[in-house]
Order: sequence, then C-alpha cells, then structure tokens
Amino acid sequence: MHGLRENRLAQQPALERAGINPAVMENRSQRVHTDQVARLFKTVQETLNDEFMGFTQNSCKVGLFATMAELVSHCSTLGELLEKAVNFYNLVSDDIPMRLSRSRGNAVLSFKMAKPELDPEHFMAEFWLVIWHRFPSWYIGQPIRLQETHFTFGAPQHRDELQIMFPADLQFNSSANRLIFDAQYLDKPLVRSDQELQTFVQNAPADVMTIPGSDSTLEAQIERIISQRHPDRLIFVPIHQMAAELGISSQTLHRRLKESATSYQKIKDNLRREVAIQKLVSERLSVERVAEIVGFTESRSFTRAFKHWTGLTPREYCKREA
Repeated sequence: MHGLRENRLAQQPALERAGINPAVMENRSQRVHTDQVARLFKTVQETLNDEFMGFTQNSCKVGLFATMAELVSHCSTLGELLEKAVNFYNLVSDDIPMRLSRSRGNAVLSFKMAKPELDPEHFMAEFWLVIWHRFPSWYIGQPIRLQETHFTFGAPQHRDELQIMFPADLQFNSSANRLIFDAQYLDKPLVRSDQELQTFVQNAPADVMTIPGSDSTLEAQIERIISQRHPDRLIFVPIHQMAAELGISSQTLHRRLKESATSYQKIKDNLRREVAIQKLVSERLSVERVAEIVGFTESRSFTRAFKHWTGLTPREYCKREA
C-alpha cells in the first residue's frame, strides 16, 4: 500500500479489487491468500503504471517484465537468461542496478537499491530477491537450492518468514542484496515452452510468489483433491474423510495444518472465494448460480460469506470490476 499512500491515492478500492477485506489491515497477525496478494500487487502496479510499485525514484512501466521475458525466451541456458535479464534491467533502469558474477564455484546474483530510503521497510528489496529466485527456478523446472541470501538491512521482525522464503544461510547488514547458489545451475537448460511463458507472464506476479516446491504442500494437496472431485462445482467432505484420503488421521491433519498457520476451514474458504471471483467476474454467472457452485445452499449465506472475505457483496464486487 506504500506506493498508493505516497501518491495520495485511495487504498480501499485496491484492497477490494484484490478481494481483501480492508478490516484485515488492522490485524497484524492476519494472513491473506497468495492469490489475493498477487491481485493486490497487480492492481497497485496498474494503478501507478509502475512495476516497482512506487519504491524507486523512477517508475518501471507496466509491460517491462513481459518484454524481458520475451527477450530471454530465446536463451538456451539459465546463465544466458540471467545475463540477458541483468543487462536488460540495467539498460532500462538505474534504480536497481544488478550484477551476475561467479565466485568459488558459486553464482552470485546481486543488486542494491539506488535510493534505499524510498523503500523504508525493504519491501521492494525482498520482492526483487523473490522474483530472481522464483522466475529462474520456474524456467529450469526445479527449485534453485540457495546456499546464502544476503540483505543490506538488519534482521527484521519477520526474519522467520524470510527463512521460509529463502531456505539458506541468511546474512544481514551486507554490502549488497545477494542470491548465492551453485554455479552449475547456470548450465541448466530452459525447459518451458513459449505458451507456458505466456501464461506465466499473464499471471504475474502470482507464480513468483509461491515457494518452489510448494505445490506439494499439504494445503496444495487438499486444494487439488477438492478441485478435482467434481468438474462443475466444489464438493467438501468432512475433515475425517479428507484425512483418510490423505492417508493420515484427522488429528494429524488438524495438527499439521495448524503448524502451517492454516486450517481445513481456511482452505475451503480460500477455494470458495477464488472460484467465486472467477465465476462472477470472468464468466459473469449469476450470484445464485455461483453460490451453488461453491457449495452454499442459499445465496444469502453466500453473500454474507463473500462480504466477510472481501468487504463487498458479490454484486458490489462485480460493479467495481465492470
């Protein structure tokens, strides 16, 4: 929200468009789903026409990431991709100068924020590290195993979160932000097709927000089981039946989901919200039909739930997206 505040633009419409109830902003411990965050990022980028979201002196016009992706699609190895991507961004912007080097058998992708004071909570620095770990990992079809991740700032309160985002040795107060990994990855071939890249760019930044390998998490497994159960609507079974399908006890399932800061109910609500938004906005189905698809017996109950999720009724949400 920083970029919107700095430009004196309303924040609530962006939150609502992302399907995030503005009330959650008051609760520091509240988590929101990756799909909601991705929509929020995209909304802010489009509102500001700035892929750097207001955290740099000069804006980075929407479309530059897609242009970079098209440029690197002709590369054959990860090393070639990173070289071209670094050269591209260094040519079009002086705000986040990047460098790719080798040191003692390792590849080092590094950058500094030209004006770090414009990124007071180091949000953009962290996000740029995320992008340049996730995008290359996706392109070679396997997670790049990091050896070290360096940050130019001191350890923040969310250090534990950074350890999950960048599973490696974390070093703070470094001279540059760095991703350090085995240089052998630079010789890895690119395995994605042009169509896959086009889909990735269209979905951006959604796919760079997921941790490589996270599609095998328990939450992802449950989402797949529910989504594949019926082609036309969501069907939710009791937790003990879901546990049986996963080959574990219901107590174990409850405990493991709690350890991951989620629950069976949250997973169901996340799926319902995302499917509902897709059906309402993209397919223009009626509220009554969408309520049925996502598992509500009456539309009034669905409307109440949707407003709790997003802060808007389904009809209000559709009007905002029109």
